Amino acid sequence: MKYAPLDHVAPHFLRDTEPARVASRNERDLLRLIWKSPGIERSSLTDPLDLTQQSLHRIVGRLHDRGMVAFSQSENRRPGPPSPELTLRREWCLTLGISINVGTIGLCLMGFGEPLDKMEIPQAGSSLSLEMERIEAAVEQILARRSAKRRDILGVGLAVSGHRMLDTAFNCPLPLAHWSLIDLAPLLGERLGLPVWADNVARTAALAEAIFGVGRDVADFAYIAHLHGYGGGLVSGGMPFRGSFGNAGEISVLFGRQDYDDRPALNQLLEHLRAKGRVGLTLRDLKNENLVEWDGVEEWIDRVTPAHNRAINAICAIFDPALIVLGGELPHSLARMLIERTEFNNLPRHGALRDVPGLAVANIIDAPGAIGAALIPLFETVL
Repeated sequence: MKYAPLDHVAPHFLRDTEPARVASRNERDLLRLIWKSPGIERSSLTDPLDLTQQSLHRIVGRLHDRGMVAFSQSENRRPGPPSPELTLRREWCLTLGISINVGTIGLCLMGFGEPLDKMEIPQAGSSLSLEMERIEAAVEQILARRSAKRRDILGVGLAVSGHRMLDTAFNCPLPLAHWSLIDLAPLLGERLGLPVWADNVARTAALAEAIFGVGRDVADFAYIAHLHGYGGGLVSGGMPFRGSFGNAGEISVLFGRQDYDDRPALNQLLEHLRAKGRVGLTLRDLKNENLVEWDGVEEWIDRVTPAHNRAINAICAIFDPALIVLGGELPHSLARMLIERTEFNNLPRHGALRDVPGLAVANIIDAPGAIGAALIPLFETVL
């Protein structure tokens, strides 16, 4: 039977049990408005939600009784009856994001839409069972830091580096081969006793950037994930666009095997710098502020710029976003070097140029995949 995370949500979070549902459509629309505009007055919700005042008061009252929404006294002194200000109660639920990357496993603990804590553990070895054990231990550790329990967790988002295959299976880079082609959500869900939603790590990083980063005011943007490999995600209407098979935005598909060494993938930069004498270099080491001065860095940037421009122009041609964000684990200094070298294919027609997207460096640089993954259970159930 196909794994359905909602079937594993704890009963104390559910509004209805048949079918399992945490919030109704109207409740979700209302909660998302409050989340986006904390402190919004109840009276200001009637028009955007197209609800009668009576219906709105009933829905808000039910959410307040469930402990999801908090009231506070409005400081506005407008004519008419006072209308309370509404905010989400951060402690109503926790969600957990786990990102599986080459070299590291990131965790983010989130309280009803607000990141609370992050941690990172090394990814090592080739035993999936042992890595699951270490993840479970890390979950207990991050919960203990907040004096929380597993029963406080609404759900888990799992972000995996690799192409999505069937259901929650991914085809990962070679160092993550033991994570590949296995239906991961039910496996991790059984280990943690929690519902698990899974997605590609580039898409969850794009979601984090859409909600908390430079994409907050942009409805449509593309996110290029410079990780051990080279991938990406698309955000359309403020939410990740996954495509028919869950792999929309996988720009690595643009390159054949003969081109792989010239992509702006950070494993290629590591190999290049190791050949220059920096033996044992890791992705974490690339965060060094003096990176741009290292022997071989500018040479590598020049080598991968044609592939970078190829990807940028392919994104423009197919998706036409307002913004393209360079993110993943790419150091800001290298992102700026690539942006400076970007060339758009924009030949004038009748003396006029077409509009091209802006280019930006990602704001969310610490555990973006885990932060975005922690949002998935919320967007699947209450927002």
